[in-house]
Amino acid sequence: MGLLRARLPQEAADYAAAALPRVLATAYRLTGNRSDAEDLAQDTLTTVLAKWERVRQADSVDAYVRTMLVNRFLSMKRHSSHEVVSLAPLDPRRVAPSSLDDWNPDHDTMWAMLAKLPARQRAVLVLRYYEDLPDDTIAAILGCAPATVRSLAFRALGALRLSASDELTWERIGQAH
Repeated sequence: MGLLRARLPQEAADYAAAALPRVLATAYRLTGNRSDAEDLAQDTLTTVLAKWERVRQADSVDAYVRTMLVNRFLSMKRHSSHEVVSLAPLDPRRVAPSSLDDWNPDHDTMWAMLAKLPARQRAVLVLRYYEDLPDDTIAAILGCAPATVRSLAFRALGALRLSASDELTWERIGQAH
């Protein structure tokens, strides 16, 4: 309630408005669906606004916010006591935020495979390949060693290769009949 009573600094409001598309895009890449991404982005930016005096003192506000976002995502996955089952096939053209790049048809399969990865592996791949961050920065965000980031990426890519191989095998079997 204190946040509602206190006057929000214009600098904080301006930052939140400008950061929303980036935060939402990263949240979507982490969660794989729009509603969870919106919840994650809103939760993160609400905390940013509530703690603006501390956030603005960071060397890089964007890096600080990205770390908050990833930590909230990992915490959400860790504390989730249920598994969400989608009744509809994943269609990024329908649910992706408008600020994301145009979708390639192959992304449907990629997103489905990414969604099956453990949260930390998915976070590493999103930060490395979609956010284009170096391993040292990813390690700082996740609170681990750069070698751990490389190990998580190696395992995640191996799982994606195996999953892609299985997909291709089943497609070939289906086409043979």
